[in-house]
Amino acid sequence: MNGMDVVVLDTAIFPDRETLDKAIEHLQKTQRVWRFDAAHTGNSDRDWDQALLRLLEAGRIIVV
Repeated sequence: MNGMDVVVLDTAIFPDRETLDKAIEHLQKTQRVWRFDAAHTGNSDRDWDQALLRLLEAGRIIVV
């Protein structure tokens, strides 16, 4: 797959979860998608470091 690197930051601030998940599933068919659960309170410093690296390398960032 030669798609773009896309980072999806899951913040849990949007109520229509089902529609968002379907849209991201569709995006995954043509792009390289990495999801990060930013709302999860148990993320370690290492998790956040990885997220930051992915964000810096991403061609597109989507917040859901």
